[in-house]
Amino acid sequence: MIMKQRISKNQIYWLCQVLGWFSLVLVETINYTFVLVGSFQWEYVSAFGIQALYGLLVSHFYKILFIRKSTFEKPVRAIWVKGLADTFNISLIITLIIIGPSIIQSWELMTDQILAVSIEILGRILNQGRYIVVWIIIYYMYKILERNRNILQEKLEMESLLTSTELELLKTQLNPHFLFNALNSIKALVLIDGQLAKDAIIKLSELLQFSLRYEKTPLIQMSEEIYKVEKYLELEKIRFGSRLSYEIEVARDAEGLEVPPALVLTLTENAIKHGITQLPDGGEIKIQVESRENTLLIQVINSGRLKGENLKGIGLKNIRGRLVHLFGKTANLHLQNHLENSVLTTISYPIHAQS
Repeated sequence: MIMKQRISKNQIYWLCQVLGWFSLVLVETINYTFVLVGSFQWEYVSAFGIQALYGLLVSHFYKILFIRKSTFEKPVRAIWVKGLADTFNISLIITLIIIGPSIIQSWELMTDQILAVSIEILGRILNQGRYIVVWIIIYYMYKILERNRNILQEKLEMESLLTSTELELLKTQLNPHFLFNALNSIKALVLIDGQLAKDAIIKLSELLQFSLRYEKTPLIQMSEEIYKVEKYLELEKIRFGSRLSYEIEVARDAEGLEVPPALVLTLTENAIKHGITQLPDGGEIKIQVESRENTLLIQVINSGRLKGENLKGIGLKNIRGRLVHLFGKTANLHLQNHLENSVLTTISYPIHAQS
């Protein structure tokens, strides 16, 4: 098996340095050979090679000594002002390296030609600056983009952490809420029928065992969620007896789709608490699950009437929060009075958002 080796940033840097600076030799040689002089001469190649070598060494050591990481943490305008200054400084250093020795040797002769020497130095600085400014732009753009990429990555990581934290908070709120309601049901059974209370505790144990398996899972299959709902309704059936009837219909193509754990269960709890328990003769709960045009549709219909306080429960608040975090703003939870004496709760969210 051939292992692919990943090129490090340092290797990429040196590759760009060598290729970039010595492309100067190629470009200037072609320029002098075909445009300015009209003939090929090795002295031009060697001169441009020395110039490229100076550019590579000076730019590298200048970067180490004078271009700090903190430079790219400043506002963009300040960064480019620094880049302009760096262009001049590097060009000046290279120019002094190239002509500095000859200036020192002929210093006494040049004292009478200060203006001409200054103009020559300035011209050489501007000539070197043509190449240095390209190096500065490429290097500075890379560092600015790298900074922005790091900032974006940190932002995404923080948002992901916040989302995960909020989802875990919602789920930790949900389990005590469910357990409180279930224990209240068992407490009522203890006063009525000890054997029924015992059966209810067994059902609750099975339900909690199932819940703990998926406590850290953001999504489970609909078939598993419905199994959990059936266990809960069996538990409540022990309490209500003939006062509670229920029906569950899940389309075959929806059984394998994913749903947040305890989503349908919470809707069922809400239907029991605010619907069935409020009616002397009890009532019916009907659960329907199907997919329509890349949308998962969950409907819970229960006997009773919708009241203002029914919309403020912690269960519904948790559902809304989890739906938004997992599926975005296109996810929807809606409650409304339905037919003569029933309430319809509808949840919908895009199926493609699960992939």
